[in-house]
Formats: sequence, structure tokens, C-alpha cells
Amino acid sequence: MQLFRPAVMVLAVASVISTPIDAQVITRMYDHVHMSVPDPEVAAQWYHDHIGGEWVDGRTDRLLFGRTRIMFLRDRDGTRRPSAGSVIDHLGFSFPDLETKLREVEEAGATVTTPAREVEGLFTLSFINDPWGTRLELIEEPQHLGFHHVHLRGPDPAEVLDWYENIFGGIRIRMRGRLEGLLYPGNVWLLVTQGESFPSTEGTIDHIGWRAPEADPTLADLQSRGAELTSGPVDMRLPNGMIRFFYIAGPNGANVELVQRQADMR
Repeated sequence: MQLFRPAVMVLAVASVISTPIDAQVITRMYDHVHMSVPDPEVAAQWYHDHIGGEWVDGRTDRLLFGRTRIMFLRDRDGTRRPSAGSVIDHLGFSFPDLETKLREVEEAGATVTTPAREVEGLFTLSFINDPWGTRLELIEEPQHLGFHHVHLRGPDPAEVLDWYENIFGGIRIRMRGRLEGLLYPGNVWLLVTQGESFPSTEGTIDHIGWRAPEADPTLADLQSRGAELTSGPVDMRLPNGMIRFFYIAGPNGANVELVQRQADMR
């Protein structure tokens, strides 16, 4: 797999951070977010109608935003907590007209928790809770529309970023020269806020996932870098092809998946 290089547009608004990292680490493609909700198809339809995305994998419980999937699991026991305060605190989506989008999602059942405000040096942003308690950051950044970022929580943000960089690569830069994060293929940011958190499997955002061409050699590589296997590998047939996946333990209780998709799958 070739090492990822960010687009020129991205480099124009980001400054590189020099960190000691193994030059042999391969940057993996960011693949998906898996959320836990009472009715996956209802939630997927809500996101399709109000947040965006297109149907993918021949399923009605998942959406594709560029190259990133948003998928929905069934919360069978109804014990999931809202994502705010989880190690996977919230997801970010960008729209061309934030005020219009806020009116739309509020009418559709979302709760606006932070009204739109401009953050100097960044962009205009707002926070909402979707109808199932997942915290979303909606921003207005016309140069980067659609799925924008995953925002984690941890007591030491730099240490968290070190772990993900060591395991999944990524380009360590500052978004618009301000927010330190990792940028992955598909123009997806991984950001971290300082704070205590609870495990992701207790919240509505169950896990986050990356993709690799071959699961088993990738697992061996990740374990050599200190990753702890928690489940798998497992094979699964979807309507549009086969996948093979496994889970590892991320920092501070994050549930993290690595998936191998059939070559002709999007």
C-alpha cells in the first residue's frame, strides 16, 4: 500500500508537526464509524435525509460519505449512554450553509446544544444531539464538505495521537494551524480533546474502524507495535462481497476495528 500524502488544499491550511515515528508505519485508510441505536434502519434513514450520505453494501443500515461508512448496530438492551463524554465523544460533518442545516435537523428531532458560533481561525460550528443521543459537531467549511472528523477524549491528547499514529499512520498536522490531529485518506481528521471519558462500548458510538488490504498480515504488524487483539478475525458475507475483520483495544477504552474488504467493494 502506498503511503498517503494529503492534498495540496489541505496542506495550505495545516502545519506539519514533527514527531518521532517509525518510518515503516503504513497509513491506513479510515473506513467507518459504527453507532448503536434502537432501530438501525430508522436511524440510517434519518442520517440519509438530514446529514447526507448514500446507501452502500446493499444494506439499509449504512451510508457512505465519500470513502467513509457510517453504520448502525441494534442496541438490544437499551443501555447505551449519549456519546458526549465517551472516549469517542462526537463526529463532525460539514455543510455549505450551517444555519439552514441547523433549522432542518432541529425540526427533524435533533437537539441543538450549542448554537452556531464562529471560532476565530477555524470555522463556524455548532453542536447537536441526534434523536438517539449521539453528539454531532456541524461546521461550515465549504472546502471540506461531508464527513469531516472523529473527535476523541483522553487525559493526554498527545499520547492518544501517538498511539493512533503508531498503529494506523496518518499525517500529524494542525488543522488550520490550531488543532493538532491526524489526517487520513479520504480527508478524515482524528482529533482529541483533553478530559476523562467512559468506554466507547457504553455509548452510542460503539467503535471506529480502519481498512487494510489483508487482515491477517495487518494484525501481525499491529501486534508487533503493541496492539491488543480483543476479537476476531472473523469472516462475514455482505450482499456486495466478503469482509474479514478484527477488533483491538484503543486508548482509554476505545473499541477499534480493522476491516479487509473484497477488492471490488467501495
